[in-house]
Amino acid sequence: MLACPVCRSVRTRVRWAGLGDRLFHTTDERFDVQRCDDCTAHFLAVMPELQQQARYYPDDYWVAPKGRGRSAHGGLLERYRRFVLRDHVHFVRRVLRSQRERGRTVRVLDVGCGDGSFLAALGEPDCIGMDLSLPALRACRARGIRALRSTLAEGALGAGAFSLVTAFHFLEHVHPAGPVLAAMRALLAPGGELVLQVPNLRCWQAKVLGRRWAGLDVPRHLVDYSDRTLLRLLEDSGFAVVARTQHSLRDNPTTLANSLVPGLYPPARIARGGGAAGLPALLANLGYLAVTVACTPFAALESLCGHGASVMVHARPR
Repeated sequence: MLACPVCRSVRTRVRWAGLGDRLFHTTDERFDVQRCDDCTAHFLAVMPELQQQARYYPDDYWVAPKGRGRSAHGGLLERYRRFVLRDHVHFVRRVLRSQRERGRTVRVLDVGCGDGSFLAALGEPDCIGMDLSLPALRACRARGIRALRSTLAEGALGAGAFSLVTAFHFLEHVHPAGPVLAAMRALLAPGGELVLQVPNLRCWQAKVLGRRWAGLDVPRHLVDYSDRTLLRLLEDSGFAVVARTQHSLRDNPTTLANSLVPGLYPPARIARGGGAAGLPALLANLGYLAVTVACTPFAALESLCGHGASVMVHARPR
Protein backbone atom coordinates (compact mmCIF):
# COMPACT_ATOMS: atom_id res chain seq x y z
CA MET A 1 0.00 0.00 0.00
CA LEU A 2 1.13 3.54 -0.71
CA ALA A 3 1.65 5.76 2.34
CA CYS A 4 -0.25 9.04 2.57
CA PRO A 5 2.13 12.02 2.21
CA VAL A 6 0.22 13.97 4.88
CA CYS A 7 -0.53 11.52 7.71
CA ARG A 8 1.62 8.53 6.63
CA SER A 9 -1.35 6.16 6.84
CA VAL A 10 -1.22 3.13 4.54
CA ARG A 11 -5.01 3.01 4.37
CA THR A 12 -5.00 4.44 0.86
CA ARG A 13 -6.73 3.38 -2.34
CA VAL A 14 -7.12 4.51 -5.95
CA ARG A 15 -9.78 7.22 -6.14
CA TRP A 16 -9.48 7.99 -9.86
CA ALA A 17 -7.59 5.90 -12.40
CA GLY A 18 -6.17 7.00 -15.74
CA LEU A 19 -6.45 10.79 -15.44
CA GLY A 20 -4.75 12.84 -18.15
CA ASP A 21 -3.59 16.43 -18.49
CA ARG A 22 -7.03 17.91 -19.04
CA LEU A 23 -5.95 21.54 -18.92
CA PHE A 24 -2.72 21.93 -20.93
CA HIS A 25 -2.45 18.64 -22.87
CA THR A 26 1.31 18.51 -22.30
CA THR A 27 1.39 14.69 -22.26
CA ASP A 28 -0.60 11.62 -23.27
CA GLU A 29 0.44 9.81 -20.07
CA ARG A 30 -2.21 8.65 -17.62
CA PHE A 31 -2.05 9.01 -13.85
CA ASP A 32 -3.82 7.39 -10.93
CA VAL A 33 -4.88 9.53 -7.97
CA GLN A 34 -4.85 7.88 -4.52
CA ARG A 35 -7.11 8.80 -1.60
CA CYS A 36 -6.18 8.45 2.05
CA ASP A 37 -9.08 6.93 3.98
CA ASP A 38 -7.80 8.43 7.25
CA CYS A 39 -7.09 12.11 6.49
CA THR A 40 -8.74 12.28 2.99
CA ALA A 41 -5.69 13.78 1.26
CA HIS A 42 -5.32 12.86 -2.43
CA PHE A 43 -2.02 12.33 -4.22
CA LEU A 44 -0.50 10.92 -7.40
CA ALA A 45 0.14 7.20 -7.07
CA VAL A 46 3.47 7.65 -8.88
CA MET A 47 5.28 10.92 -8.15
CA PRO A 48 7.25 12.12 -11.20
CA GLU A 49 10.88 13.10 -10.65
CA LEU A 50 11.72 16.82 -10.60
CA GLN A 51 13.37 16.65 -14.03
CA GLN A 52 10.31 14.93 -15.47
CA GLN A 53 7.90 17.44 -13.91
CA ALA A 54 9.36 20.31 -15.94
CA ARG A 55 7.91 19.00 -19.19
CA TYR A 56 4.38 19.19 -17.79
CA TYR A 57 4.64 22.98 -17.47
CA PRO A 58 4.27 25.11 -20.61
CA ASP A 59 6.02 28.47 -20.49
CA ASP A 60 2.73 30.35 -20.18
CA TYR A 61 1.84 28.39 -17.04
CA TRP A 62 3.67 30.99 -14.93
CA VAL A 63 3.19 34.09 -17.07
CA ALA A 64 0.14 36.13 -17.98
CA PRO A 65 -0.95 35.78 -21.61
CA LYS A 66 0.98 38.01 -23.95
CA GLY A 67 -0.46 41.39 -24.77
CA ARG A 68 0.01 42.98 -21.37
CA GLY A 69 2.06 45.85 -22.85
CA ARG A 70 0.68 49.22 -23.86
CA SER A 71 -2.34 48.05 -25.81
CA ALA A 72 -5.83 48.70 -24.52
CA HIS A 73 -6.35 44.93 -24.31
CA GLY A 74 -3.12 44.50 -22.32
CA GLY A 75 -3.91 47.39 -20.01
CA LEU A 76 -7.37 46.04 -19.23
CA LEU A 77 -5.91 42.60 -18.55
CA GLU A 78 -3.40 44.00 -16.09
CA ARG A 79 -6.06 46.02 -14.26
CA TYR A 80 -8.25 42.91 -14.08
CA ARG A 81 -5.39 40.88 -12.60
CA ARG A 82 -4.76 43.52 -9.95
CA PHE A 83 -8.47 43.68 -9.13
CA VAL A 84 -8.83 39.93 -8.55
CA LEU A 85 -5.69 39.85 -6.40
CA ARG A 86 -7.37 42.02 -3.77
CA ASP A 87 -8.10 39.10 -1.42
CA HIS A 88 -4.45 38.05 -1.43
CA VAL A 89 -3.16 41.57 -0.98
CA HIS A 90 -5.56 42.48 1.86
CA PHE A 91 -4.84 39.22 3.71
CA VAL A 92 -1.07 39.74 3.51
CA ARG A 93 -1.21 43.46 4.29
CA ARG A 94 -2.97 42.67 7.57
CA VAL A 95 -0.07 40.41 8.50
CA LEU A 96 2.50 43.04 7.56
CA ARG A 97 0.62 45.79 9.40
CA SER A 98 0.73 43.67 12.55
CA GLN A 99 4.45 43.10 12.08
CA ARG A 100 5.10 46.84 11.81
CA GLU A 101 2.97 47.52 14.88
CA ARG A 102 5.21 45.09 16.75
CA GLY A 103 8.31 46.90 15.55
CA ARG A 104 9.40 44.23 13.06
CA THR A 105 11.37 45.03 9.93
CA VAL A 106 9.27 43.91 6.97
CA ARG A 107 10.90 41.82 4.25
CA VAL A 108 8.87 39.50 2.00
CA LEU A 109 9.83 36.40 0.01
CA ASP A 110 7.24 35.01 -2.45
CA VAL A 111 8.05 31.38 -3.29
CA GLY A 112 6.79 30.34 -6.71
CA CYS A 113 6.36 33.99 -7.62
CA GLY A 114 5.34 33.45 -11.26
CA ASP A 115 5.36 36.71 -13.18
CA GLY A 116 5.44 38.79 -9.99
CA SER A 117 1.88 40.08 -10.25
CA PHE A 118 1.21 39.48 -6.55
CA LEU A 119 4.36 41.27 -5.37
CA ALA A 120 3.64 44.15 -7.75
CA ALA A 121 0.11 44.46 -6.34
CA LEU A 122 1.41 44.21 -2.77
CA GLY A 123 3.75 47.15 -3.37
CA GLU A 124 6.29 46.39 -0.62
CA PRO A 125 9.68 48.04 -1.21
CA ASP A 126 11.71 45.15 0.25
CA CYS A 127 10.57 41.98 -1.44
CA ILE A 128 11.97 39.21 -3.60
CA GLY A 129 10.44 36.49 -5.75
CA MET A 130 11.71 32.94 -6.20
CA ASP A 131 10.89 30.64 -9.10
CA LEU A 132 12.49 28.11 -11.44
CA SER A 133 10.85 29.34 -14.65
CA LEU A 134 13.03 31.65 -16.71
CA PRO A 135 10.03 33.23 -18.55
CA ALA A 136 8.42 33.91 -15.17
CA LEU A 137 11.58 35.45 -13.77
CA ARG A 138 11.99 37.68 -16.83
CA ALA A 139 8.39 38.87 -16.45
CA CYS A 140 8.92 39.45 -12.72
CA ARG A 141 12.08 41.49 -13.31
CA ALA A 142 10.31 43.48 -16.03
CA ARG A 143 8.02 44.72 -13.24
CA GLY A 144 11.06 45.99 -11.35
CA ILE A 145 10.93 43.18 -8.77
CA ARG A 146 14.04 41.34 -7.70
CA ALA A 147 13.68 37.67 -8.64
CA LEU A 148 15.89 34.67 -7.94
CA ARG A 149 16.08 31.39 -9.87
CA SER A 150 16.43 28.82 -7.13
CA THR A 151 14.68 26.25 -4.99
CA LEU A 152 14.28 26.33 -1.23
CA ALA A 153 16.51 23.26 -0.97
CA GLU A 154 19.43 25.10 -2.57
CA GLY A 155 19.65 27.52 0.34
CA ALA A 156 20.52 30.52 -1.84
CA LEU A 157 19.05 32.94 0.71
CA GLY A 158 20.32 33.54 4.22
CA ALA A 159 18.68 31.99 7.26
CA GLY A 160 16.40 34.32 9.20
CA ALA A 161 16.31 36.85 6.36
CA PHE A 162 12.55 37.44 6.02
CA SER A 163 9.67 38.59 8.18
CA LEU A 164 7.17 36.89 5.85
CA VAL A 165 7.33 34.01 3.39
CA THR A 166 4.37 33.60 1.04
CA ALA A 167 3.57 30.71 -1.30
CA PHE A 168 0.37 30.81 -3.35
CA HIS A 169 -0.60 27.56 -5.08
CA PHE A 170 2.90 26.17 -4.59
CA LEU A 171 2.72 23.49 -1.92
CA GLU A 172 0.55 21.14 -3.98
CA HIS A 173 3.33 21.03 -6.61
CA VAL A 174 6.04 19.66 -4.29
CA HIS A 175 6.70 16.40 -2.46
CA PRO A 176 7.58 15.79 0.28
CA ALA A 177 6.19 18.97 1.85
CA GLY A 178 7.90 18.59 5.25
CA PRO A 179 11.39 19.65 4.10
CA VAL A 180 9.86 22.53 2.12
CA LEU A 181 8.10 23.89 5.20
CA ALA A 182 11.26 23.38 7.25
CA ALA A 183 13.22 25.41 4.69
CA MET A 184 10.60 28.18 4.81
CA ARG A 185 10.80 28.21 8.59
CA ALA A 186 14.58 28.54 8.45
CA LEU A 187 14.21 31.64 6.28
CA LEU A 188 12.02 33.40 8.85
CA ALA A 189 13.50 35.97 11.19
CA PRO A 190 12.45 35.82 14.87
CA GLY A 191 8.74 36.61 14.90
CA GLY A 192 8.50 35.76 11.19
CA GLU A 193 5.34 34.35 9.66
CA LEU A 194 4.02 32.30 6.75
CA VAL A 195 1.10 32.76 4.34
CA LEU A 196 0.14 29.75 2.21
CA GLN A 197 -2.67 29.07 -0.24
CA VAL A 198 -3.69 25.77 -1.86
CA PRO A 199 -6.78 24.45 -3.67
CA ASN A 200 -9.33 23.09 -1.22
CA LEU A 201 -10.32 19.50 -1.96
CA ARG A 202 -13.28 19.85 0.43
CA CYS A 203 -14.99 22.44 -1.76
CA TRP A 204 -18.38 21.93 -3.39
CA GLN A 205 -16.83 22.15 -6.85
CA ALA A 206 -14.71 19.07 -6.17
CA LYS A 207 -17.66 17.15 -4.73
CA VAL A 208 -19.85 17.87 -7.76
CA LEU A 209 -17.26 17.58 -10.53
CA GLY A 210 -15.05 14.81 -9.16
CA ARG A 211 -12.26 13.86 -11.56
CA ARG A 212 -13.15 16.82 -13.81
CA TRP A 213 -12.40 19.39 -11.09
CA ALA A 214 -9.57 21.62 -12.32
CA GLY A 215 -8.15 21.96 -8.80
CA LEU A 216 -6.64 18.48 -9.22
CA ASP A 217 -4.54 19.73 -12.19
CA VAL A 218 -3.01 16.34 -12.95
CA PRO A 219 -0.04 15.81 -13.35
CA ARG A 220 1.27 19.12 -11.98
CA HIS A 221 -0.38 18.78 -8.56
CA LEU A 222 1.36 16.01 -6.66
CA VAL A 223 -0.68 16.28 -3.44
CA ASP A 224 -4.22 17.63 -3.13
CA TYR A 225 -5.05 19.18 0.24
CA SER A 226 -8.23 20.25 1.91
CA ASP A 227 -8.47 23.00 4.50
CA ARG A 228 -8.28 20.28 7.17
CA THR A 229 -5.30 18.38 5.77
CA LEU A 230 -3.38 21.62 5.20
CA LEU A 231 -3.88 22.57 8.86
CA ARG A 232 -2.77 19.10 9.92
CA LEU A 233 0.37 19.35 7.79
CA LEU A 234 1.26 22.75 9.24
CA GLU A 235 0.69 21.62 12.80
CA ASP A 236 2.82 18.50 12.25
CA SER A 237 5.54 20.75 10.80
CA GLY A 238 5.66 22.98 13.89
CA PHE A 239 3.39 25.85 12.82
CA ALA A 240 0.36 27.32 14.56
CA VAL A 241 -2.39 28.65 12.29
CA VAL A 242 -3.39 32.20 13.23
CA ALA A 243 -6.02 32.99 10.59
CA ARG A 244 -7.53 31.50 7.48
CA THR A 245 -9.85 32.43 4.62
CA GLN A 246 -11.49 30.58 1.77
CA HIS A 247 -12.31 33.71 -0.22
CA SER A 248 -10.29 34.23 -3.39
CA LEU A 249 -11.71 36.29 -6.23
CA ARG A 250 -8.76 35.32 -8.40
CA ASP A 251 -8.72 31.56 -7.83
CA ASN A 252 -12.15 30.24 -6.86
CA PRO A 253 -14.26 31.33 -9.88
CA THR A 254 -11.45 30.51 -12.32
CA THR A 255 -11.05 27.00 -10.90
CA LEU A 256 -14.72 26.36 -11.66
CA ALA A 257 -14.40 27.99 -15.09
CA ASN A 258 -11.33 25.85 -15.88
CA SER A 259 -13.29 22.77 -14.86
CA LEU A 260 -16.17 23.60 -17.19
CA VAL A 261 -14.31 25.06 -20.22
CA PRO A 262 -10.62 24.10 -19.86
CA GLY A 263 -9.87 24.98 -23.46
CA LEU A 264 -10.81 28.64 -22.93
CA TYR A 265 -8.35 29.24 -20.07
CA PRO A 266 -5.93 31.67 -21.83
CA PRO A 267 -2.57 30.00 -20.92
CA ALA A 268 -4.04 26.57 -21.72
CA ARG A 269 -5.50 27.81 -25.00
CA ILE A 270 -2.13 29.23 -26.00
CA ALA A 271 -0.29 26.07 -24.93
CA ARG A 272 -2.66 24.06 -27.12
CA GLY A 273 -1.74 26.18 -30.14
CA GLY A 274 -4.27 28.99 -29.90
CA GLY A 275 -3.25 32.51 -30.84
CA ALA A 276 -1.99 34.93 -28.22
CA ALA A 277 -3.04 38.12 -30.00
CA GLY A 278 -5.55 39.43 -32.51
CA LEU A 279 -9.34 39.37 -32.66
CA PRO A 280 -9.76 35.59 -32.16
CA ALA A 281 -7.67 35.73 -28.98
CA LEU A 282 -9.60 38.75 -27.73
CA LEU A 283 -12.94 37.02 -28.33
CA ALA A 284 -11.72 33.83 -26.62
CA ASN A 285 -10.50 35.84 -23.63
CA LEU A 286 -13.82 37.67 -23.40
CA GLY A 287 -15.63 34.34 -23.54
CA TYR A 288 -13.48 32.99 -20.72
CA LEU A 289 -14.10 36.15 -18.70
CA ALA A 290 -17.86 35.76 -19.20
CA VAL A 291 -17.75 32.16 -17.93
CA THR A 292 -15.62 33.22 -14.94
CA VAL A 293 -18.05 36.00 -14.04
CA ALA A 294 -20.95 33.55 -14.31
CA CYS A 295 -19.10 31.18 -11.93
CA THR A 296 -18.47 33.89 -9.33
CA PRO A 297 -21.79 33.72 -7.40
CA PHE A 298 -21.45 29.96 -6.84
CA ALA A 299 -17.79 30.34 -5.87
CA ALA A 300 -18.69 33.07 -3.38
CA LEU A 301 -21.53 31.00 -1.89
CA GLU A 302 -19.38 27.91 -1.31
CA SER A 303 -16.72 30.10 0.35
CA LEU A 304 -19.31 31.67 2.67
CA CYS A 305 -20.47 28.17 3.63
CA GLY A 306 -16.94 26.99 4.47
CA HIS A 307 -16.38 24.97 1.30
CA GLY A 308 -14.46 27.40 -0.92
CA ALA A 309 -12.29 26.22 -3.81
CA SER A 310 -9.10 27.43 -2.13
CA VAL A 311 -7.85 28.01 1.39
CA MET A 312 -5.33 30.64 2.49
CA VAL A 313 -3.73 30.50 5.92
CA HIS A 314 -1.55 32.71 8.10
CA ALA A 315 0.74 30.67 10.35
CA ARG A 316 3.58 31.20 12.82
CA PRO A 317 6.29 28.81 14.02
CA ARG A 318 5.45 27.40 17.43
